[in-house]
Amino acid sequence: MAPEQNKGTFAVGEPHELGIGSDAVSEFYRSHWQRRIALGDQGFYDWQFRQPPDNGGEDRCCVAAEPDGTILGVMGLNRRRFRLCGKELQGAELTTWIVAEDARHRGAGGRIMKFLQDKYELLMGMGISEEALSVYMRSGFRFMRHIPRFVRAYDLDAIKPYAEIGALGHRLARTWNRKPQPGFEAEEVSAGDLAAIAEGFSEHCSMYVRDADALAWRFDRHPSFTHQAFVVHQDGAGVGIVIRLDKVENLRIAHVLDCFGDMADMPGALAFIDDFCERNGVHVADFYCTGSHVTRHFMAAGWFSIMDDYFFQFIHLFHPPELREPPTTSLVYWCREGMADLMDTGRLYVTKEDLDLDRPTMAFLERA
Repeated sequence: MAPEQNKGTFAVGEPHELGIGSDAVSEFYRSHWQRRIALGDQGFYDWQFRQPPDNGGEDRCCVAAEPDGTILGVMGLNRRRFRLCGKELQGAELTTWIVAEDARHRGAGGRIMKFLQDKYELLMGMGISEEALSVYMRSGFRFMRHIPRFVRAYDLDAIKPYAEIGALGHRLARTWNRKPQPGFEAEEVSAGDLAAIAEGFSEHCSMYVRDADALAWRFDRHPSFTHQAFVVHQDGAGVGIVIRLDKVENLRIAHVLDCFGDMADMPGALAFIDDFCERNGVHVADFYCTGSHVTRHFMAAGWFSIMDDYFFQFIHLFHPPELREPPTTSLVYWCREGMADLMDTGRLYVTKEDLDLDRPTMAFLERA
């Protein structure tokens, strides 16, 4: 799609279409984002927006810019195919949207959104500000205020400085951790090896395509984080799990980025996560997921629901640690056709693997 012009005032398009280098877009993030942001680091920016397989080596962000190349606004974006009720759509992950303060009354935000809706069949983004929400909703998006998040507590003493836990939370953590565990078999693999499991899983839900190239880029070739991928079997065809170990001061955390596959193996997969965390001295684990067909197994295994179990709340931001209310984030979603199917959140599988929800902070990058 050619850049969209507006009476010679400014154009909207991808950076390479407008003759703008990725270094200039990265600098725009660095200069205009309220906090220091990893997208201001050129190496991370290139991994995020030029190296994803569906981007074809080009920076696919959407930019609004003056004729002289002055950037007015940017929507961070990755092309990513989406499977909806058996049909593959040309989708995109919307990751970080910012418009320069002096350009916010010139219509740059609305023009960016129109460009994207003309170009893509499906769009999703997370962590939506109140100001941006108005533009999204007027453009036909729907809003999930809180992405469901689940937390497994292993060591309440270690967690205490980073959580708000009531008396009921303390009692339930001790009770739930004593539940009998099913048996399982597990094998560590490369993340790209989980593609076959993801393909079968996508036949029963709505999700971004997790083929071998996408999984290898997101996990095996991440420039800042180390991820571990596993296939777990109990009685079925297997569950794919991706975990990232993290440390905040003296607190050891396991972030479960993905957990998908045969529902017959889910109890064994949850038992494997417990075993993995015990072997690695983990104090607490967390998992974001919209699909109740998956999260029902986490709740049955004794994970706290951040949304429902108000007596157990755990930090949402880690570097530096910060407890927000509620400690999760939001989601907007839109598709050109089939919106009712996309709104079936019981089938919708969105996790921390998606939408750049697993991005390092600048404090983390500097320590690393």
